[in-house]
Parts: sequence; structure tokens; C-alpha cells
Amino acid sequence: MDTLNLVDVFDNILCLLPLGVFWKDKERRFLGANQMFLDYYGLSSVDDIIGKTDEDMGWHIDPEPYRSVELKVINNGESVMDVPGQCIVKGKVRDITASKKPLYSNGEIVGLVGYFVDVTEQLADHNRLNTLSLTDELTGVLNRRAFSDIVVKYEEQFHKDGSDFALFMIDLDDFKSINDSYGHEFGNIVLQSICKTLTVTAADNSVLFRYGGDEFVILHQIKDMSDVEKTSKRIMAAIDSPRNIEGSNISIHASIGYALFSETTYLSSLIETADMRMYEMKKRHKANKHLP
Repeated sequence: MDTLNLVDVFDNILCLLPLGVFWKDKERRFLGANQMFLDYYGLSSVDDIIGKTDEDMGWHIDPEPYRSVELKVINNGESVMDVPGQCIVKGKVRDITASKKPLYSNGEIVGLVGYFVDVTEQLADHNRLNTLSLTDELTGVLNRRAFSDIVVKYEEQFHKDGSDFALFMIDLDDFKSINDSYGHEFGNIVLQSICKTLTVTAADNSVLFRYGGDEFVILHQIKDMSDVEKTSKRIMAAIDSPRNIEGSNISIHASIGYALFSETTYLSSLIETADMRMYEMKKRHKANKHLP
């Protein structure tokens, strides 16, 4: 019988484990991860994370607690188990528990190895009514009440370390005509389709909310203004893409406005500014529509 290759055994174990397993170097940069980890974050290859930190990936509204724990593991040789936290996954805030321990080589700590478990549903089972109150029944995305809870966390992070964020206000243009032409049931299907599009488009380090009716809000931590412009254009292009719904070819257009928290430093002003800019775009769209 041929001697088993330990690397192959290790790879098979990683595939079998129902956990998101990862390992990092002493600078907290990813060295590798198993397939479940990649699938969870919607990554096509481990190359997408190698050499990057959690902060580079934009998975946490506040990355400091994760950084602090990992430094204790690497510098002090501590092991931590089932530490609760939250991460941004495909446009949604998910609850996880993470366990990490030092990674040794020749008796020296060279990094860390860890795994996480998604406990969102488990926590939801313990608090189902609250979860339902934060979720839009039609589309399944977070609702306006959830926005009020989560945007405060972004505000707190800004005051803590200056992490700026943008609020995108999105409103579908002339959505009433779709309801009038096809009926409200069809209109609901369109809204569900739009939400799926926005969830994928804003997935990286953004959180999507249905703010009301055909109006949506996206919170997005930023690195510079070019990031905001790119995100805005990506959102608009995704919504404007032709879509076939229930056998009907539908063209949806939207108006978008955004504001940076650093512009306003007040949540009420942040929302008002983004809303005002969105309606300015809507006016331009209406004006252009009536041009000969």
C-alpha cells in the first residue's frame, strides 16, 4: 500500500470540516484558507486573500477587536475560543464566533491558525421576533429599523478612528408606471430582483437596506473619493442592466445620491444630503426624458 501523502490528507480534512478555516502570518496576512471559507465570502480563489489582512478585505465595521485578539495570539501565544463578532458578507451583517491559536514552526510562533462558525441563524432562533422586525418581509434585506441600529455603529467607528463612510440613497425612477402597467404583484417581483442585484453589487464592504417602497440605502466604508465614485457607477450600471422578469423584458432606471459622514458629522444631515442629491439626479432624469 502506498504511503499516504500528508498534504493530501490535510487538504481532504479541510474540505470535510464544516468550518471556515484560515491561517495567517505574524503580520496577520492570510496565508491560506479552506474552500468553505472562500465560499462563505464569495471568493473565487485563495489568491483573493493571500497577503491581505481583514482590514484590507473590509469585512468588519470595526476591525480593531479582531486585530487586538490576533495580536494577543501571535505575540503572547494565547489561544481564544468562540469569540463572538460580526462581519459583512455579501451585503449583509452576519454573526460569527471565531477561534484562533498560535501557529508554531520549529518551536516558534510564525502566525496563527483559526476557524469561524456562522451563528446568525442560531442567534435569530433565540430572538426571532427581533430579527423579523429588522428584516424587510418582501425582499429579505435589512429594513429601515435595522438601518437606524447599524448606522450608529458606523458613526461610532468614525469618531473612534476616523473611518469615513458613505451613505448611498437609491430611488427607482417612475416605479409607479410598472405597478400601473403590470400590477403590484409583478412590481413586488421587480423589487425582489432589484434587491438581489444590489446585494451582489454592493457585497464587498457594504450593507444594503430597503428604506421604504422603492427606495434603498447602502452604507459603505470608504478609503478615498474614487472608491465612492466607482461604487456609485457600479450600482447604477447594475440597476440599469436589462432584466427579464416573468417573461417580460423590463428596463429599470434609478437615481442615486450619496454623502460622506465627514461632510456632515450628523446622521440626520447625512441622510438629508444624500436624499437631496438623489432628487437632484431624479429631476435631471425627468428633464432629459422630455427633451426632443
